[in-house]
Amino acid sequence: MKIIDIGELKKLREWYEATEVLTETEKNDLNLVIESGGVKQAAEKAGKSYNSIKKSIQRLRRRAAKHGYAPGQGWSNPVPEGYKVKGVSTLYDNEGNRLLQWVKSESEKDDYERLLDALEVLKEDYRGLFQAVSAPPLKTAMEDIITVYPLADPHIGMYAWFEETGNDFDTEIADKILTKAVERAVAISPSSEQAIIANLGDFFHADNLLNETLRSHNALDVDTRWPKVLRMGIKIMRNIVGTALTKHQKVFLYNEIGNHDDHSSIMLSAVMAAYFEKEPRVEVITEPRKLHYHQFGKNLFGFTHGDTIKPEMLGQVMAADVPDLWGLTTHRYWLTGHIHTRRVFELPGCYVESFNTLAAKDSWTYSHGYRSARTLHSIVYHKEYGEIERHVVDVSRVV
Repeated sequence: MKIIDIGELKKLREWYEATEVLTETEKNDLNLVIESGGVKQAAEKAGKSYNSIKKSIQRLRRRAAKHGYAPGQGWSNPVPEGYKVKGVSTLYDNEGNRLLQWVKSESEKDDYERLLDALEVLKEDYRGLFQAVSAPPLKTAMEDIITVYPLADPHIGMYAWFEETGNDFDTEIADKILTKAVERAVAISPSSEQAIIANLGDFFHADNLLNETLRSHNALDVDTRWPKVLRMGIKIMRNIVGTALTKHQKVFLYNEIGNHDDHSSIMLSAVMAAYFEKEPRVEVITEPRKLHYHQFGKNLFGFTHGDTIKPEMLGQVMAADVPDLWGLTTHRYWLTGHIHTRRVFELPGCYVESFNTLAAKDSWTYSHGYRSARTLHSIVYHKEYGEIERHVVDVSRVV
């Protein structure tokens, strides 16, 4: 990073205050550098790493420059909201004085670099903030069983209007329903030592500010702005894991990538890992894969959203991906979502089960005749004998 110019940063702060909302982390880092006179001094004062604050300032400069504002470079003609700078041409005289400047712009797109910036900010906002809850007594925790909570297609951020679809649904309703349903499921489940929260994808309804799916560009009924939905989803998942920790000694969190939340699901895992990084009782699996596997005794679980592989192929895919685990186990299960309905069928060597959506019907779903139930399952597996019991919560009736 170039030498800090406090005057430049003050102008940058004024521009952000007038045009774009900063997160608390960004605001604090910028103010600290200005007040302290440098990145090193700010890091020492805040007790943070030098690189953390340096990257924060770099992100702020880069984001402003995309909109045509870089006071350190003489750029002072920001493009309108919804656009970003495509290029800048400057005409100087023989003495180096700027005479004219042309700013070329284009419609702003939801690019990967911007998502990475947002992810870094979110991680720092939540890093290590989890306040530990009391673990259940060891004498009551059962080591020979594991409880799995599949969360299929919550579609947080989706909007539905009662007069159009027969039900209301928005971000606030999703929060209430998911929180209460998980509390109920955990309460009626046994105190197994271990538990898995298997988010089977489409946790979020939309993945960008365009309110459409990334790959198919299908228009979506969205309740509010995507950044707000992202933060609400993070809050909901924090509460879900926290609730599970009151009943289980160890909680594993898998967040599968859906066709509605290609990027948001990856961001959710990264933020959850940062949030729970000081809690040894939580393990967040962060590998950005479309399929994950987990072994417990003679049980082998596969988790995926279900939008990229035909269900009939999942057995052979599991055997090919993890042949060692396949050979060590006798009870094998695929847990999937995507189709919004519950289906169970048996393949040679494993079962495949899809689960009901946890969301209400939106306009498209209602008009196309889909009428899925909305249930949350708590499934208990024994180390030796496989599935031994399950509990079902009717999500539509918990509020």
